[in-house]
Amino acid sequence: MYRYLQLSRCEREYSTYPMLALERAWKAHGLQPLANRQTDFEEFFAKVVSKLQLMRNFHRSGNGPILVALMGYSESRLLPLCFANEFIPFCFDCWSPMYERWEAFFRRHRIRIAMFSARASASHFARLIPEMRSLWIPEAVDIAEYLSGPPLAERDIDVLELGRRFDRYHDAITASLRQQGRVHLFEQVRGTVIFPTKQELLDGLSRAKVSVCFPSSITHPERSGNVETVTLRYFESMASRCVLVGRCPTELADLFGYNPVVEVKCGGEVEQLLEIVAAPDRYQHLVDRNRRRLLEVGTWDARVEEMLRVFNVGYESQDCQKAVSVLHE
Repeated sequence: MYRYLQLSRCEREYSTYPMLALERAWKAHGLQPLANRQTDFEEFFAKVVSKLQLMRNFHRSGNGPILVALMGYSESRLLPLCFANEFIPFCFDCWSPMYERWEAFFRRHRIRIAMFSARASASHFARLIPEMRSLWIPEAVDIAEYLSGPPLAERDIDVLELGRRFDRYHDAITASLRQQGRVHLFEQVRGTVIFPTKQELLDGLSRAKVSVCFPSSITHPERSGNVETVTLRYFESMASRCVLVGRCPTELADLFGYNPVVEVKCGGEVEQLLEIVAAPDRYQHLVDRNRRRLLEVGTWDARVEEMLRVFNVGYESQDCQKAVSVLHE
């Protein structure tokens, strides 16, 4: 029986709700939760030990591997369980500038199976560490959490730019939207959030006609390097039946079987966006199609079924030891 490492109470905050959704799906599929409660001092000590690269796996208990969701490089969550247990990490935000650190982590903990939300990262480590099975398993949503919202023509938020933004596009559209009196929501101050609570976020998405979505490789290349991947914002926007305007990562088009994003017209950004918000009903069929397709290929329930199907093929089999699999490749 597989187990999963729960987020601690202090980690259950606004930024970790995607991980909580994955944990709920693990639990719904019969995985057993495992707590690793760390005091403030233990958490600080674990971060120091991780930075010094002293954490490693020496022994594997007979209780089987433990699945763990890691948002970025967060090895400290595994102390002290890592010394005597095998882990299967699900790696959110594994970006190329951090590949060397991730590689050291995989080798020190003798990781045999690793899951990556970014296909490029899964492919990279498949080549770099052939003895480790690298799986591409995209991000997803618990669609039951999201509101499908009213038809686009009845929504009162014209354009929503959540979180990080692509400054060049933002600067091109802001003045024109203001001049037309359009409701355009975005971070007024860097680092602040538009919707302070999760419920406000869900409500805001359901009221938006357009959700601007660009991959992190475009908005923050210094952080993401050359890793272009589909992130939670795309799936949230489709669950809420917003028109996605921006850039479609290749892996999203491959996953859906078509491009669900209205690609930005270079040089005609303003005209394109004003046309969409002026007559959003023309895109109602697209947002309805996107949500239906999301139900098929974009939920955490579907992701966990994929994980277990791969694991149950024969975790201890010779094939698992030597072959590298990348789902959806």
